[in-house]
Amino acid sequence: MSTQCVDADPVTKLTAAEKTLVDQINTTWNRDKAITRLKSDLQTAVEIELATIPIYLFTYYSLVRTQKTGNNIRPMDLYANKAAGTIMSVAVEEMLHMSLSSNILYSLGQDPILYMKAPGPYPTGLPYHNPVGPPGPHGQTDVQIPLSKLTYDQLWHFLQIEYPETFDAVPQDRDWDSIGQFYSYIRCLICSDWITDDDFKQGNAANQIQHFNYSPNNIDTVYPSGEFDPWKPASPANDPKWAKANDAPTASAVAIFPNAEDSFAASIGDIEATPLISVSSKIQAMIAIDTICDQGEGFAPAGGEDGQTDDQSGEEESHYFKFLTLQAQFEQYAFHVEKLAQFPQPPAQVQPTITQDDLNPFLVNFPDNPKTAEYTDENQAILSDFCNGLFSYMFIMTETMYKLPPDSKIQRKFFNEGLHRSMIWVLDKLILNMRGMQLDNGANPPQFLAPTFENFDLGPRDQAFGTLVRLGEKVMNAFGQDSYTASIVKTAICAADTTPDGKVHSMHLPDVSAYWQ
Repeated sequence: MSTQCVDADPVTKLTAAEKTLVDQINTTWNRDKAITRLKSDLQTAVEIELATIPIYLFTYYSLVRTQKTGNNIRPMDLYANKAAGTIMSVAVEEMLHMSLSSNILYSLGQDPILYMKAPGPYPTGLPYHNPVGPPGPHGQTDVQIPLSKLTYDQLWHFLQIEYPETFDAVPQDRDWDSIGQFYSYIRCLICSDWITDDDFKQGNAANQIQHFNYSPNNIDTVYPSGEFDPWKPASPANDPKWAKANDAPTASAVAIFPNAEDSFAASIGDIEATPLISVSSKIQAMIAIDTICDQGEGFAPAGGEDGQTDDQSGEEESHYFKFLTLQAQFEQYAFHVEKLAQFPQPPAQVQPTITQDDLNPFLVNFPDNPKTAEYTDENQAILSDFCNGLFSYMFIMTETMYKLPPDSKIQRKFFNEGLHRSMIWVLDKLILNMRGMQLDNGANPPQFLAPTFENFDLGPRDQAFGTLVRLGEKVMNAFGQDSYTASIVKTAICAADTTPDGKVHSMHLPDVSAYWQ
């Protein structure tokens, strides 16, 4: 058995079940089978992480965070903000996991594929997930996850995604019960004697998505812990006189950042300790897998640790425990019938408790599992098509990161002007605008236009930007060139903007056509 993966701190040691599988791979497989299976499973890992992102984003956008804030914030405002920030914090780390899996796959000489790989119609299962899971609140066992507003049941579906792997679980890359089991199988493939360090040098590490492109928190993950004075500046550092004279807390004093700065596997030797690492060796691949597992479902390692937290300082809960804590504030949590995992120990009910009726005023009434074809208003369907086109183009831009010249300035500029801009400045504002449009579907109470997160075929990658432009032009013609909706679309597709000082500034997302010809 390869000892390089087993004995190197701080990589998680192989369990007894993993050692058994490694021995089996070493004695009954050949190199071609091992490397082929590893690449195939890593592509599936990319698709698993990708599948979770729209599910979390849909529920995030169903929440209204701004009804009351500052001095007037109420307990339900606090819960809505905490739920939204928590869900977005998980979505951010799922994007990190998708990038880590992509980096490992690219290091093996295979380009990761994301375009047109989002799940099919919702509700959906995750790739290769066991279709039968632990019983939910109503006794249901099917693992079919919907696009849905925030509810007690939707949080149960989130728990199905992040269900923790126990330390004695059997590695599985088909019909797995927990994502941890799936990554456990990949760990075993990497640790086998058939896979060498040289295998991870086939894709230049400098071309992989670099560490500086990841930040654990953003404006959408932060939430307040209580009342605060929104107009009061943050206190000067280490100034006790200022603190005594100003008892009302500032916004910064109550700000909670749910993703900890040290939430990743620690460094080994000269390998830089960062959440997002480039890969050129077996150990680096194992570190990346450890980060994914520790942050995700809350892997309970040998020795009985409970998997509640995922970081070295113990300040950040794992994805599973984050969602379980949100669910624990619902009134019916005291009577729930889920057969929860032994690790981590479920939390006590969180006070003050809430009901769905308490939460509903803080939700946009999205339809469940919406589809563009079901939107009867032609203009709204056109807008939904553009939203899906943008969503699909974001994945093409991610794939293009691996084709950029190995220059940190070029990748940083591409990421900030492409992926960051499309996510924060276009998609976010677009969906916030969409959810103010009432659907004419006779629902009572009225429902509102929701993102459908469907794969949209933009054509070949070297023609995709042109297709996105045409979708945007249809939106601007439908809603009017001077409408707010058109102004959002323009930030994605218009070539330039002239400011009052006469300077021309590029505004559109990067056209990646040249990298795919």
